[in-house]
Amino acid sequence: MNRLLLTVRNIFAIALIGVVANVLSMLIMQFFVITDFEIRFVVAYVIPMTLMLCGVAIYDSGVAGHKERCMLRASGFDPVALLWGIILIVALSVVLAPLMRLLPETNRSVPTGLFTMLCVVVVAPIFEEILFRDRVFSVLRSTLSPWLAAVVSALIFGAMHGNLVVAIEAFCVGIVLSYLYILKGSLFAPILLHIMNNVVAYVMMSFKYQERTIEDFIGELPIFSVIYVVASVIVLLGAIHIGYVFRKANKIAANNGKLIELSGADK
Repeated sequence: MNRLLLTVRNIFAIALIGVVANVLSMLIMQFFVITDFEIRFVVAYVIPMTLMLCGVAIYDSGVAGHKERCMLRASGFDPVALLWGIILIVALSVVLAPLMRLLPETNRSVPTGLFTMLCVVVVAPIFEEILFRDRVFSVLRSTLSPWLAAVVSALIFGAMHGNLVVAIEAFCVGIVLSYLYILKGSLFAPILLHIMNNVVAYVMMSFKYQERTIEDFIGELPIFSVIYVVASVIVLLGAIHIGYVFRKANKIAANNGKLIELSGADK
């Protein structure tokens, strides 16, 4: 019961830090007269993310106990793992497509200039992976097993994206990113995969397709059924391996080992 209460406290603290960061960001933005929509979009993202990252890092060091150190290894630069990760994310998008069509459409007004591209493709993946896969994961690890910390951090990652459609997509992507982080023992892996994912997202936004699902692109052709079956098999195989990796991580943690050992880098 004590561990449950501490977990609730940590989740509440992370949420509170997020709320405070956004409120402070809005107050700070009041002092700047930024008429350019693109610049304002980038600044409105960077300020709250910076504040939240600092807040969670301070909380992790001072209260949660900094359970997990940041895992940084060259093993994160693994083309095969990154290719598998992007295939898994695309397959998840296909499997989720029918559900996405049932949910209310969202209007996401996002500029598509150079600064937005740099923010979406480079800045956001780095900020978000350091925040969620490193700091938030570390906070949650003070009371949770690795697999639960990974799942809850993905839930928080999804919730931070706002509306339901984006939240569901972000949660699924967050699971894959957490899986790759633990599997390769390196923050470089989820950062690179996140960049790859956001490149696709930016291209979609640039061509005004951000509110369409993969099923819309394929149309009503019978081939979608074949693609859906293949994607479902890929997701099933991915789920099996994710379960295996999380289970192995739990065993290592239970024996007071370091999660970095999963990558074999220290063996």
